[in-house]
Amino acid sequence: MKLAPGETLSEKDTCAELGISRTPMREAVLRLAQEGLVNIVPSGGTFINKIVMKKVIEGHLVRSSLEMRTIRLAARNFDPVHERDLDLLIFRQHDAAKRRDVNEAFNVDNEFHRLLCRISGFPDIWQTIHNATGQLDRVRRRGFPKIGYFDEVIAEHVALSTAIKARDEDEAVTLLRRHLSGISAVIEYVVQTDADAISGKDHIALLNGLEDL
Repeated sequence: MKLAPGETLSEKDTCAELGISRTPMREAVLRLAQEGLVNIVPSGGTFINKIVMKKVIEGHLVRSSLEMRTIRLAARNFDPVHERDLDLLIFRQHDAAKRRDVNEAFNVDNEFHRLLCRISGFPDIWQTIHNATGQLDRVRRRGFPKIGYFDEVIAEHVALSTAIKARDEDEAVTLLRRHLSGISAVIEYVVQTDADAISGKDHIALLNGLEDL
């Protein structure tokens, strides 16, 4: 299901499509409202909110701050038992790219970064990141149709995987910093192709210099 900002989220139709009852659906909608992704109007329905750029940048700050620390631990603590897990995710990314499957590519991208947290020895950090990046994820998902983005993400993940397997902490940190800084180009692409979906575009300037902090 893909809904644009301003469209109505029908709980009844969504329950039927997903084959779930109203209770878990209601809980999910309340969670989306808490994250600012939807707006529940009493007796008026539930509507998809626009992407809030300041929240996108806030999510990026949380994600980059935590991942830049866990990646060093992942390289330092790498156990060969995780080598197959890394290789499988890279394979799945290649497969998603061949099929131009945006949803699968996005999901595997998240699985890769969640695995890095697990390898670091602090798997629960991913949940903290996930809880803070609802708005950021909406932008990231929209970035995959960008020309070359599939291949770019895969190449960066392959390089990260190689550095971690080699336990090269400094290289892993350098590669991840470059990887995460790519969000600037993704935001620019989304603003150009889907400007009506975004509010607070003036906050994009806040990205300038963040990678130097």
